[in-house]
Amino acid sequence: MDCPAALERIKEDRPITIKDDKGNTSKCIVEVVTVQPDMRELYETMNRLHLLSSDFEGKAKVKSWLDKFEMMQASDELSDTEARQLIFDLESAHNAFNRELHSA
Repeated sequence: MDCPAALERIKEDRPITIKDDKGNTSKCIVEVVTVQPDMRELYETMNRLHLLSSDFEGKAKVKSWLDKFEMMQASDELSDTEARQLIFDLESAHNAFNRELHSA
């Protein structure tokens, strides 16, 4: 079977199932794949910090997002609402961390 056009699309990372995407889907997948390892590292670092209590609110928020990411398929995307909630939760965790630093 000789399919030069299909082979070219595969080389360019443009499957035929996505038409007129302009690279948005690949970009979103890459962003989720990129965020998950960073969030895992953040969670592991928070667990190693003796300064933070075991019930520190930021740990629970980061862990809940890690659990959500692990349940997602590679093709799944966060909705706009979920993305806004993720940003809010991370900012809240960051603010709580700063409060812990100033109270220590």
